[in-house]
Amino acid sequence: MFVVEGDKIVTDIIQQDPSGIEQLYLTEKWYKKSDLSSRQKHSLQISILKSGEMERISSFKSPPEVIALIHIPHFQLDYDEIAGNLSLVLDKVQDPGNLGNIIRIADWFGIHHIICSSDCADCYNPKVLQSTMGSIIRVKTHYTDLSTFLQKLTPLPEFGVYGTFVNASNIYTSSLLPAGVIIMGNESKGISKELFPYIREKISIPAFQNHNRSIDSLNVAAATAIICAEFRKRTG
Repeated sequence: MFVVEGDKIVTDIIQQDPSGIEQLYLTEKWYKKSDLSSRQKHSLQISILKSGEMERISSFKSPPEVIALIHIPHFQLDYDEIAGNLSLVLDKVQDPGNLGNIIRIADWFGIHHIICSSDCADCYNPKVLQSTMGSIIRVKTHYTDLSTFLQKLTPLPEFGVYGTFVNASNIYTSSLLPAGVIIMGNESKGISKELFPYIREKISIPAFQNHNRSIDSLNVAAATAIICAEFRKRTG
């Protein structure tokens, strides 16, 4: 199981899919002001805590009014679904904040699958969960061997396998397919060389030509947002 803290993220999970909630810990104040229906109040396991008790179990410096204990979902990789849609592949993304932001970005752009290498940050890390702001329940995050995963996609026609690099084809002039995977690499080392054979097109975000090039790359979450926006703009 995993823990989420705070009014917005817990409320979002209750509204979207409360079936995985094992226990809710909340203050009496939150219970009275919440939008919980009578059915939810009876179906959910609820413990009303005093402020001192909430402070002891919370990981926040300022304790929230509600904490949820939730069962970790187990998703199967659906290659048929992935074959017809746009998905993200994350190779060794280490920073929990980056991973959480990428999950939230995927949710914003209607991307339902993120496939992570086994050495990516844990998507149920508390920092990741807070960064997702509830998107963790709408985006299916998988951990697997990326070479094996990409190898199974190689035979698919009209399916793009895009690798992101600092210097590659300009994304704004590249041909983009509506179905495919976008590979985002490690924060400092980029995409692993063992994945290069599976990449069909290398893409990059060009820097503004007239500015001082003292910066050599974008943050991986920021780059993901820009790339996803361009794909959705042109492919829907």
